[in-house]
Amino acid sequence: MKIAFWSNSPGKSGVTGNLSCISILSAITEPSKMVLFENHVSMNNLGSTFLNPNSYDILHEKQSYFIENGLGRVLSFCNSDHGIVNADMVYRTCLSVYDQRVFYLPTGGLNQDLLEYRLCRQTGEILNLLESYLGNVIVDLSSTTLESSRRILQEVDLVVVNLCQNFQLLSHFFRNFSEIQKKAFYVIGNYCEESVITKSTIVQSYHLPGNRVGTIPHNRRFADALTKGSVVSFLLRNWNCTSENVNYPFMQAAKETVALFHHAMRQELALVGS
Repeated sequence: MKIAFWSNSPGKSGVTGNLSCISILSAITEPSKMVLFENHVSMNNLGSTFLNPNSYDILHEKQSYFIENGLGRVLSFCNSDHGIVNADMVYRTCLSVYDQRVFYLPTGGLNQDLLEYRLCRQTGEILNLLESYLGNVIVDLSSTTLESSRRILQEVDLVVVNLCQNFQLLSHFFRNFSEIQKKAFYVIGNYCEESVITKSTIVQSYHLPGNRVGTIPHNRRFADALTKGSVVSFLLRNWNCTSENVNYPFMQAAKETVALFHHAMRQELALVGS
């Protein structure tokens, strides 16, 4: 399945953090594999949430790794005879960030202009190639008006729309992105229960099915884990935490969101198959 994480409110809804949290919790609860990549070059990318700064810096220093592998290498596979591409070749381009079930494709030395050019030319091919070998493909999309973002949004089966508790930005999305809404699952990122704009308010105001809206609460310790590259260890450590644990409300909300996310995936797969 092809999935995009996207938001119309950059920097407010926590797209990359939401994606990293949901992908790891999904892998804990479901046996399927997934590969993650982004269509933009950024210091605060998916790789930085999974790998501590020292190990990530070492990988960056090994330019041969980042040039020969990663997203650039897979884009090159799309131009080659698909008969010579096999599963082992694809797996060797990825970094396993959790239990050989969650894989990450670094941008591999591509600058933003070159990445954008190649992704725009090969949008459908790269999504199909990765889906055929790794099952679920999840893309962290730039919120800017990149052409590759528009093309990927058209190609994917499900769009995880990351919302924030701001009426102006909510109104802007629901007024202007009707096509995305047809295949959307919603995550309210950095969620604060004390806000007057609750999940219930959003569901009622915009006539959304409640089972298509999840939340990832604001949690200072999870935010720290994102910057330290320790998301996986944070989530595993708190997976079975009890109600006495300060992270319990965060974990319960995130687990519920993942369950709703899986339900939305099954709904979209049923539509594709019908």
